[in-house]
Amino acid sequence: MTAPATPAPPSDEGLEGARLAALRSYELLDTPPEEVFDDLTKLAARICGTPVALITFVDEHRQWFKATFGTELRETPRSLSFCAHAIRRPHELMVVPDTAADPRFADNELVRNAPRIRFYAGMPLVTPEGIALGTLAVIDSRPRTLTPDQAEALRVLARQAVGQLELRRALRARAVGEERFRLLATATSDALWDWDLSTDTVWWSEGLTTLFGYRPDEVEADSSSWTSRIHPDDLDRVKAGVAAFIGGTVQTWSSEYRFLCRDGRYAHVRDRASIVRNARGAAVRVVGGMTDITEQKMLEAQYLRAQRMESIGTLAGGIAHDLNNVLAPILMGIEMLKREAQNPAQLKLLGTIETSTRRGADLVRQVLSFARGLDGQRSALRLEPLLGEVLKIATETFPRTIELRNRVETGLWPIEGDPTQLHQVLLNLAVNARDAMPKGGTLTFEAANLEIDEQYARTSHEATPGQHVVITVTDTGSGIAPENLPRIFEPFFTTKAVGEGTGLGLSTVHAIVKSHGGFITVASEVGRGTVFRIHLPASPGLRGRSEPPFAASIPRGRGELILVVDDEPAVRVVTQQTLEAFGYRVLAAADGAEAIALYAQHPDDVDLVLTDMVMPVMDGPTTIAALIRIQPRLRIIAASGFNTSLRPDSPVHGAVKHFLPKPYNAETLLLRVRQVLDQPA
Repeated sequence: MTAPATPAPPSDEGLEGARLAALRSYELLDTPPEEVFDDLTKLAARICGTPVALITFVDEHRQWFKATFGTELRETPRSLSFCAHAIRRPHELMVVPDTAADPRFADNELVRNAPRIRFYAGMPLVTPEGIALGTLAVIDSRPRTLTPDQAEALRVLARQAVGQLELRRALRARAVGEERFRLLATATSDALWDWDLSTDTVWWSEGLTTLFGYRPDEVEADSSSWTSRIHPDDLDRVKAGVAAFIGGTVQTWSSEYRFLCRDGRYAHVRDRASIVRNARGAAVRVVGGMTDITEQKMLEAQYLRAQRMESIGTLAGGIAHDLNNVLAPILMGIEMLKREAQNPAQLKLLGTIETSTRRGADLVRQVLSFARGLDGQRSALRLEPLLGEVLKIATETFPRTIELRNRVETGLWPIEGDPTQLHQVLLNLAVNARDAMPKGGTLTFEAANLEIDEQYARTSHEATPGQHVVITVTDTGSGIAPENLPRIFEPFFTTKAVGEGTGLGLSTVHAIVKSHGGFITVASEVGRGTVFRIHLPASPGLRGRSEPPFAASIPRGRGELILVVDDEPAVRVVTQQTLEAFGYRVLAAADGAEAIALYAQHPDDVDLVLTDMVMPVMDGPTTIAALIRIQPRLRIIAASGFNTSLRPDSPVHGAVKHFLPKPYNAETLLLRVRQVLDQPA
């Protein structure tokens, strides 16, 4: 049991480390007594005729007794341990007939003082791997020896003790395995893991490969296989949560964070775990698993964006209605003033006001187009004037530190498109380029015809073969970081400071280009600049227009009676004045109820009704439905800032065949009125 005054010779550090690790793997130290081991010590003492027998295990600093017979001691320092000498020769029985006569032990405190050990015999307890964990020992307070039968019996009993150790470990492993499967069965994750806290080893299931792309030989065997792949912004939070979990008393833990995949992207994961504690309540293992929730996070984000867009659409509809009512009388008033003005300076001023008002009306329509998904008005279009207008705006408004270059080829093929939407595309790209060059630089606009063949089309899933016009916008600004490039067309994604960008600009650009059947590419290098290329399908056979259509002569009325219904006084008055100036008679109503009353007084005289769709008291659809019940063949023009009232689910869909988008100018109003009146009722 006890060792000499001179400590046992040191063992090889590597072998001793392996021995201690093996000892810990049996989880024996400081465990309660077990009857099977107590019986073995009792039998050994009886067979050998000694007053004391022990089953001992030797760790770094002590000799600990798993079972004892004839003594109350539970441990002694390793420096006094006889067994520390015995385990140096794992397969040999160590017998010391008289410790006082043995120079190794003569000065040992346990020999000179109580319990005054004079005889020791110890057989190492050797695992199947050949590692000595401790001994089965017998001791006496007087010198003596063992008979051959007693020595053999001690060897046999030692082997039985090892057998019990192995059985104990197998039962424990089975219990651990059953517990692991129970824990995993309750987990909903796909990448399962088992973390041994005593050795800091981590086992991963095949889900690590399935979800994140790592092969088993690519991940570390310890907990760094997990912590080194957590996103830096999430790492401290997750580690703090796990530490509190392990050090606390709760049995489960869960968290969401970002985990690095083999391809360099980060997946959003939900991690859940349960803890295994030993008999003393200390955490020994954590078992859990990860579920990849990246797609769920994307769907949640899309849902939130959709809700936000729906709110924006509702708000935009109300704003558009009010703005259109402001812009409509201005446009119509300008038309009237231009017919009377003779002074060139006045005509120029009116032209400037008209251009600005039209641009405001176009912007209102564009907001509606983005928020509600309305289609723009497509027509044959040449891009040269559009590019020229954007360049003109940039020249007049951009800082002089930015050099503008125009490299637009002549003879560009016409396209079919919405000039307002394409104007917004180019202006958005120009403004982004300006913001990327706060200290100045060069902004270049290029445009050229391009024939895309099958081979080129295969290089991009959005490209289609055929004739295209390519618009290239190049800046020499700060560039876009590689990690941001894949996201620049996402709604609400922006790298600008809070308050400097909404994240809608490039997403709108992308949506408009796609709606035109085209595609957009981007190349960028940090510190050198960015190049956007817009590919728009061309139609060389079209006769593109570069200016809005102009009617040489606006048709006049022939005394027809028009019922104008609008709750906005300015719109109602200017519309009435315009119609009367061109030969029509007008009845004006401020809401649907007044309109029905007026129509009831002149049922045979009213030739056409022009009604707003959004009004208090009685709105446009209700007014139209009431008028149609009175006269099913009545000609009606519906006017609104957005045409949702005329969609298939509208109660008056089918009854109203004519629509006038607000704000309208005098020319548009008069042409539409004449067109409807000239058609059969």
